[in-house]
Amino acid sequence: MLVTLFVTACLTPEKKSILTNDSQDPSFQLDKGQKYQYEEARFKDIKSEIDYWYSQKEGSIGKEHYTQLLQRLHDLKEISPAEIELYKQRLDAIVLAEDGKSDGPNENQENGKPLGSCEGSGPVVFTAAPMNVEEIEKIEPLGLMIGGHVTPIDHGYYSGKKWNPSNERKEEEFVDVFAPAAGLVEVRSMPSVYASSKIGDYRLILRHSCTFYTIFIHVNQISEKLLKVADGKGFASVKAGEVIGRAPGFDFSVHNDEVTLNGFIVPSSYEAEEWKIHTIDLFDSFSEPLRTQLLEKNIRQAEPRSGKIDYDIDGKLVGNWFEEGTNGYKGKEEFDRMPGYWQTHIAFAYDGYDPSLVIISLGDFAGEAQQFAIKGNGPDPKEINPESGMLKYELIKYDYKTASGERWDRWHFAKIGEAYGLESEIQGVVLVQMLEKRKIKLEVFPYQKGSEIIGFTNNAKIYVR
Repeated sequence: MLVTLFVTACLTPEKKSILTNDSQDPSFQLDKGQKYQYEEARFKDIKSEIDYWYSQKEGSIGKEHYTQLLQRLHDLKEISPAEIELYKQRLDAIVLAEDGKSDGPNENQENGKPLGSCEGSGPVVFTAAPMNVEEIEKIEPLGLMIGGHVTPIDHGYYSGKKWNPSNERKEEEFVDVFAPAAGLVEVRSMPSVYASSKIGDYRLILRHSCTFYTIFIHVNQISEKLLKVADGKGFASVKAGEVIGRAPGFDFSVHNDEVTLNGFIVPSSYEAEEWKIHTIDLFDSFSEPLRTQLLEKNIRQAEPRSGKIDYDIDGKLVGNWFEEGTNGYKGKEEFDRMPGYWQTHIAFAYDGYDPSLVIISLGDFAGEAQQFAIKGNGPDPKEINPESGMLKYELIKYDYKTASGERWDRWHFAKIGEAYGLESEIQGVVLVQMLEKRKIKLEVFPYQKGSEIIGFTNNAKIYVR
């Protein structure tokens, strides 16, 4: 079984969108320079994969794989036709496997079995921490909403003690990254626009069984074993506790395909990131005493300690919404999952550190993705339904206090005691009305006050689940 790796549009907390949408016109497009930059990165990945399969024995890939590569070449509109044609010819020169034969590198085997074939199903126990416990400064939970991560985030964050996240990543800050359990690894380079460092940036899927896997993002250096299989060159087998790379901090998540979160009312809306709806607790899979040791590094004190990402309640305002006709979580086709695809996302949810604070997360607030608390911290979106009529939310900034009552610096470890809105700092207004159980009308009024807003204008948009 081949493991498919999707590029996630993951941004580190300090990274903001390089795009702004200066128009409400739905025909808004990326400019030519930006489009070329993204396609050039994609073309580099495609060339690398075709070059690899060209160098393998005859019959290493099948017709379906060939067709996928050819379609990816056809989809490139900004690359010169001559360059495209050169790689079409190289692709055509590959002798394909006969129908029904498995697809995979012939030499990439272990114990006589092709790597890429997972074994078994169901969860496993993690016997190693992803980072040495004594080197961890803090672990941040699932469910944060940060910049372009408009809907609650499906991964946590591990930060090393030596890392200053406000600066560029430096090798002297790097620590070892470990496989939490044995598994089969697939490796992809992060697109340059999402990369955390010029040193390197990789996304790893460790499949511990056919249905249970972990994902690491923003690992800056990877082991020699993993380098040999990076970017479509195959798969690597690793043992529990094996060093798989180095980084000062990274994203980490656990997924079980046999579990589907019930707080995503329309699962098909998340096909662009199919693992999202199968996200499970960050800590529960670790054996003791590791589980307790890792929880002691966790910022969030509220239950569930791992955080929560699925807030939809059918017929209620709470949860995730996507602008009608924009492909759900994927966003508008013109963004091609590159920066700005989140402009059509909105979430009415709860703070990832302290869920007592209601958060409105907007993909497009004056051209940027931003998150706000609401003045008075209500009405609670889980109480709003189509009979509630038109609602006016005043947006305010928010901050955090530690359990000891001090303002949290958002850098060092602290037990979060409270998230609170800055009531006097009104940033704008959201006007919203539930039209049906899965449809809302919404309009954002940046830098205005509630008293200045009478009702919807022609700029209002329709959002669905």
